[in-house]
Amino acid sequence: MKNLDSNAIVIKDKLEFNSNIDTRRSMHVAFNVNDAYFRQAAVAIISVLENNKDKNFTFYIFTDTYKQESAKNLKSIAEKYNIKLCIYVIDMNILAGFHIKVKRFSRVTYLRLIMPKILKDINCFLYMDADMVCLGDLWQLNDIDFEGKAFAAVSDLPEAVEYRTKFLKLKNNKYFNDGMMFVNIHNWNRLQITEKAFTFKGADPKRFLGQSQDILNLVMDGDIIFLDKKFNVMQESTDVKDCVIYHFFGRFKPWEMELNKYDALWRKYLAISPWPALTDKLPPKKPQYYHDYKKIGKYYKENNNWLNMIESYFWYSILKIRLKLGL
Repeated sequence: MKNLDSNAIVIKDKLEFNSNIDTRRSMHVAFNVNDAYFRQAAVAIISVLENNKDKNFTFYIFTDTYKQESAKNLKSIAEKYNIKLCIYVIDMNILAGFHIKVKRFSRVTYLRLIMPKILKDINCFLYMDADMVCLGDLWQLNDIDFEGKAFAAVSDLPEAVEYRTKFLKLKNNKYFNDGMMFVNIHNWNRLQITEKAFTFKGADPKRFLGQSQDILNLVMDGDIIFLDKKFNVMQESTDVKDCVIYHFFGRFKPWEMELNKYDALWRKYLAISPWPALTDKLPPKKPQYYHDYKKIGKYYKENNNWLNMIESYFWYSILKIRLKLGL
């Protein structure tokens, strides 16, 4: 298979904060976000730094565009914690042709596929989705024996594994969540993971249930290092002390509402950031937020919190009526 020409990846802009810092003993952590998610990436960065205070980190933000205010805020974080932080603005033409299954997503999610080509001069990096918080020691990832494999990740939830392995016809009946990947760059490039993923450009979207995650699972078919779930916790019932990285992977996001202990922790790190803190736990009681109260009511029902369930469904009904009546 022909290697992807590095010249095909066009870096439109690159910002570096604290570029003079020696990063040879750093752990490298990367995110792909559009400008709307710079705040979330910043919260994830702060959570890493606050829970690994005796360690060195370098951070990378891969994006298609950014606002000056977002860059200013990230520069403030870099200066406060004395870390190197880079923003790469990538020409998205290279990712044209990749499918989008979920409307709220963009092709920025596919930038993780080309990160090892751009970061080729370092050994390993940790990829994190922006809707994550770090709550423990990340340095233990450096003890991983890759056994020649491209990266390490955590198995998805059992119901997702069962359904998606059948849908994608995976032979090894294994399916990982690509929201957290600890990547060995040499192995990734040697095994041509980017090139193999790019063979799915232009494929029929009906072949997939998700975006980059489905493609990477098709490429790897279980041939990765599977990590303990503490590195990508997706169930709020997990005790905080047993969690290194928590993933807000569902539709309940902590910047929309605060419903559990992990939402409160996310907002704690937001309050440390240059972005404004969030003080209201629930969305405004305005008609445009009526559907949020339906989701909240469902959440409380699933957790046997009947009083809050009734109140949430009450506001869902009232706000929906107000919206229809234009009140």
